[in-house]
Parts: sequence; structure tokens; C-alpha cells
Amino acid sequence: MASMFIFLVFILFVAVSTFFLIQKKYTKATLFMLLMGFSYLIVVSCIIIYMSKDGYYYYSLKDFFGINQSLQNQLMFLPVSRITLIRLMNLFTVVFLYAGLCSAIFFAFQVQFKRRLFLLAALAVPCIIQVILYDPSFYTYLYFNLYPDYVSSQSFISAYEALHSITFVLNTLYIVAGSVLLIYALYDAPKVRQIRSNIFMILISYISVQVTYYYINYWAPDILINVSKAARFIRFKPISLVGNPSIYILLPYIVGFCLLVSLYSIYKYTRIQNSIKNQESVISKNIDSALLTSRVFSHYMKNELLAIMAQTEFLESMCEKSPEVVEEIRVIEQRCRKVYDRLDAVHQKTLKSKIELEPVVLNELLDKLLREMQLELKHTQTKYTPPNRQLVIMADPYYFSQAIENLISNAVDALEFVPEKSRLLTIEIIVKNKWVELVITDNGAGIAEEDVKHIFQPFYSSKPTATNWGMGLSICLTIISTHGGKINAESKLGEGSSFHIIMPLLSTANN
Repeated sequence: MASMFIFLVFILFVAVSTFFLIQKKYTKATLFMLLMGFSYLIVVSCIIIYMSKDGYYYYSLKDFFGINQSLQNQLMFLPVSRITLIRLMNLFTVVFLYAGLCSAIFFAFQVQFKRRLFLLAALAVPCIIQVILYDPSFYTYLYFNLYPDYVSSQSFISAYEALHSITFVLNTLYIVAGSVLLIYALYDAPKVRQIRSNIFMILISYISVQVTYYYINYWAPDILINVSKAARFIRFKPISLVGNPSIYILLPYIVGFCLLVSLYSIYKYTRIQNSIKNQESVISKNIDSALLTSRVFSHYMKNELLAIMAQTEFLESMCEKSPEVVEEIRVIEQRCRKVYDRLDAVHQKTLKSKIELEPVVLNELLDKLLREMQLELKHTQTKYTPPNRQLVIMADPYYFSQAIENLISNAVDALEFVPEKSRLLTIEIIVKNKWVELVITDNGAGIAEEDVKHIFQPFYSSKPTATNWGMGLSICLTIISTHGGKINAESKLGEGSSFHIIMPLLSTANN
């Protein structure tokens, strides 16, 4: 039964909203969204009760909301006057409109405190005026004091009809503006799939609720009474419902579903927002099985490195009288140990086949990586100017560093046959709207045009397979793609190569 479903949705909505408030799982936007849903349920409930008390719908209310005669009789004798019901309908109608627009504004923009107060007050003024002007007692007071000395009955009614036309347009604009702002919020949101998918769900739920509200309640707020001064009589008007009655039976289910989806989306979105603020890990994603192949290579390489380290220990004992040779051997040992530790970490990481996305400051991650690679870059001129603001992305620090390190190492390898004084590695960070682009460029040997389109394929390499297995760029592509980013390459043989990593930008802040 539709009426029972509305009651259950109402109870569930209130319970979940209370949970949000107690657990502080909300933002300003979600608070207004909850208020919008609560107002909608109040308005629909008031409409059903008002129609139950109206003899005009006594035999047809079941056709509209599936209410049986027994329940209708109970609603008819509820100790609530129709004047009170009109006031509640008008009040929560404008609260619905106000909360809907405010929630969209706070989803779309970060509003400063002073502007926020001014904006909330400015949007509330038309709503408050409507609540007053459409109050039955205020309407009756005006009519009794203006008729017939100042205006005729028809003029007074015509004035209110004109007022209703104006408020109808204004209220429609509130609905349209809210929908447009949420569409803008989706467009302007960080290009992180989890965030955008939740905003998209909120957008669809929001528009669905607004459309169903408009279908049922487009006429509100309104007076819903006729007044006779001579007879001191007030007659109540029936609510004008348009369209096929069977549609109204479906609407509560549609609205209930949309509100529940909206609650779930709000919960997920708020969790992400709160986690970002607290710099907590928020998203786990499975990484492509191609990365698992690196586990095999890691295991193999670890064994080979242990063998090399054992040989260097033997060489060291043979060269005790040559301190310079011993020093170079120890450098080899250190580099082998570093590579071994890194491979061991890769091996352990790939056992889970997951990446853990969290808010990461890109420039800080890159600074740390370049410090760790100083030894590898000591014969290369590195040109890198850190940005003057913090650029936050959603990334797994380990995996993302691995991808960048792989690209930088490839660039260093490409400079092998370039004279040492001419070797140049350029790293740039470029912000483009809601994206940040990391560009790694070398002036090395370059890649043939026919090879560029294949370099991200697993096991493809333009180098001899004895020294390269063709997995590095394939893994880079897997990592970046799993992060929701993009990677592409530009290269000309003999002129160098440029690799572009494009990632969703979460936020920026001045250093």
C-alpha cells in the first residue's frame, strides 16, 4: 500500500538522518539535502490528510494514493484542522524549495562565512514572505480589512492570482537553479571516479525528487480557501491534482527509492569528504592482473641480486690493498641492497593486488622521489621547478612513486649515449582545470615512430630482451589507469621523448 510505504520511508528517513546528526556524518550540503527530503515527506503526508478530510475526494482518494476506506476515515478524524494542514503544506513547501537550492549551492561552491550568511538570508526572504502571504489567517485578515472599502472582492482575488503567478515562476526558478548547480558540481568535481559517481547518484536522486515534487505540488504554496465577509464564512478548496490517478500511486515508491538512494550517496560522499579532510586512506581498488607478472620477475631478480652481492663480498676480500676498488664495490653492494629492498616491497605489495588511494601532495611525493634517486641522477642535469602551491591527488604513494621512478629511470637510460654535459631531464607539473599533468622529458635517443604506439604493451620493447623484458611501461600504464589517470608518450628518433601523466586534481593549497 502506497500510504504505508510513505510511512515506512518517513520513519527510515528520520532514523537515518538522526544517525547522521549523532555521528556527525554530514556537511552543510548534506544537512540541507536531508532537510529537503524531510520537508517533501511532510508535504506529501499533509496532502494525503487534507484530501482525506475533503469530501470532494472521499470516493477517489484510493485511486490516487491507494488508501482504503478504513484508513481514510481514520485520517479524516485526526485532530488536525485543515487550516493547520494548509499552513504546514505552505511552510514545508518553501522549506523544500529553500533547502533544495541551498544544498545545491553548497555542493557546487565553497562559500565564505560572511557571504554564506548573506546568501542564506537573501534566499530565505522570498520564502518567508510566501509563508506569510499564503497563511489563511493573514489572507482572511487582509480581506476583511480591505473589502469593500479599498478593493472589490474580484480585485482582491485577482491580486492574489497575480501574486500566485509570480511565486509560481520564482519557485520554479529555485528548482531549476538547484538542478543546474548540481550539474555544475558534477562537472566541476575532482575527476576521481568514486567522488563523481556519488555526486552523479545525488544529482539523479535530486532531480527525480524535484520532478515528482513539481508534478504533485507545482501549485503550492497557495491559499486553498474562499472567504465571505458578509457571512463570516470560510470555504476550503480541493487540491488540484493533475494527470492520471494511477501515476500518484507509483510516485511514493519512486520518491522513496530516490530518497534512499540519495541518503546512501550522501553517506558515501560525506565519508569521502571527511576522509580527505583527515588525510585518511579512503579507496581500495583491485589492480590489473598484468601487475601480478611483476611478482615473478621480482622473485627472480631478488635471487640474482643476492648472487651479485655474494660475488662482491668475494671481490672485496680480494682487493683489500686497493681502497678505491673496495669503495666502488661497496657502492655496488649498496645499490644492489636498495634494489633488493625495493623488489621485496614490490613482491609483498603485489601479493594483495590492491592499491590504497589516499590524498597525496604530488609535489611533496616528487621531491621525496628525486632525493631518493640522487645517485642515479648524479650524471644528469635535472630541470625541475616545484609549483608554488600544494597539488593534492588521490594516489597510492608507493605504486604512484613506482610508476614515476620507472619513467625517470627510462629517461636516464635513454641518455646513456648523450655526452654527460648535454644530458637533460626536464620535469614539469602543469595544472589544467581539474587535472594535473606531470611531464617527464629527456633529450635522449628517442623512440621510432612505429614503436611509440606499442611501448605500453606488455613484453614489448625496442631494446634487446636480454637487458629489458618490456614490462616497465606496461606496469606504469596499469598503475596510472587504476588511479583514474592517463598516460601517453611523444617521441622522435634522435630528439628525445616526453611522457605525460594526467591525474585528477583533488584540491590545491598555497605553500
